[in-house]
Amino acid sequence: LASILFQCTPNSSYTICQVHFSAEGDSQEAQAVQQAAPAAVAAGQGSSVLAATVRQVARIAEARQVLEEGVDSWLAGPLGVLSFLFSVLVSRTVATVTEDMDDSSTPLIGRFGHCSQELVNLMLIGESTSNVFDGTRWLGDDPSSGFLVRGVDSERVGVPQVGLLSELETYRLLSVGMLYKNPDFPIWVLASPTHYTMIFSTQRSDSQLSEEAKLDQQVKKVFVENSIDEGGLAMSTNLGKMLEALGIESKKLPDAQQDIVREDVILWEDFRVWVGRQFNVVAADKTSGKIQLFLYDGQDPPGPTLKSVRVELSDIDPAFACGGSEGDAFVATLHTRWPDAAVLVENL
Repeated sequence: LASILFQCTPNSSYTICQVHFSAEGDSQEAQAVQQAAPAAVAAGQGSSVLAATVRQVARIAEARQVLEEGVDSWLAGPLGVLSFLFSVLVSRTVATVTEDMDDSSTPLIGRFGHCSQELVNLMLIGESTSNVFDGTRWLGDDPSSGFLVRGVDSERVGVPQVGLLSELETYRLLSVGMLYKNPDFPIWVLASPTHYTMIFSTQRSDSQLSEEAKLDQQVKKVFVENSIDEGGLAMSTNLGKMLEALGIESKKLPDAQQDIVREDVILWEDFRVWVGRQFNVVAADKTSGKIQLFLYDGQDPPGPTLKSVRVELSDIDPAFACGGSEGDAFVATLHTRWPDAAVLVENL
């Protein structure tokens, strides 16, 4: 929790908010809100019977101490999550949170009390951006008149400590970037249309980027910044600028134009393969290897559960590389991170 506070503000100023029920207001209303909290609060009800105690500290170590002292008391209570959310919002400031968003009117709590993507990003990377792809993108052919949308920018936030995978990617409703798929620690939040779960590994190397993946991440960022769609197509007029951004000598521009330009456009896959050859990066062997993951689901009911998830990398068709009792949706979500893998889920 202290780490979330630390990354959400560039200043050494942290505000800890303890939300509690005030002694004021109608007692029946107070009792109703207490019984329904935090659902009632998420729905915008009961504000008249809520109050907050605010403490500001200048060092993150002090903030951590305050949070540790509240683990078994106010953080564990019905308003603990709300208290921490307020702490993050006040520490970053509401003005900055809205500036992060593509649409400043977007609510942080959506339908049925679900977190918006902006709130998830705020907790994971310290910025309430609206997307999960790497970097930023322009909507429209002309950046001067287009609309800039923001995702996870490594130049601002670095490598996320915790990653994210989304079931929505399996429906091609969004595309999770390399940064979220390869976090600093082997922990991934799993987003689904119904609720959030988490998978993790005890081996830090399971989330680390290979040399191929590091290059792929950089190449994808450059391509997306110059693309005219969702990152699959770029105009040939931008090719020189793209090669320069990757540190490729300008004398190789004619070769690149001959090899990958087709009718004044460049396809992402062609660009990716061509750049890989310039850096002598050979695709990593994905035909073998096993990863031991664990799936934690804190939904109540039925109650917190922990399951074993064995991911075995293979070279078989992803349509056949599946298994386990969680069903196709869970396996398909894992395939967005480990495309060629057999997945076995077991109860612990």
